[in-house]
Amino acid sequence: MHGLMSYRPFRKSLVATYQPNARSLRSDRTLVRARSLRSDRAEWAFGRYVSTELWLELGRYVATKRSACLVAA
Repeated sequence: MHGLMSYRPFRKSLVATYQPNARSLRSDRTLVRARSLRSDRAEWAFGRYVSTELWLELGRYVATKRSACLVAA
């Protein structure tokens, strides 16, 4: 399972659909890690960026460099 994630809104959350290709092994680990988080947010690492999903209340998504702090706009 290697590939890119595409996102579409589903009710009050975000649903990620997996599109297979042979780009990196890290994408599998990241997908599994994101699904296993028990907190109120999930993170997916894409290269040098981190995409953070803030659930239900905020409905906003943040992409920022790993070295910087995550800030909801």
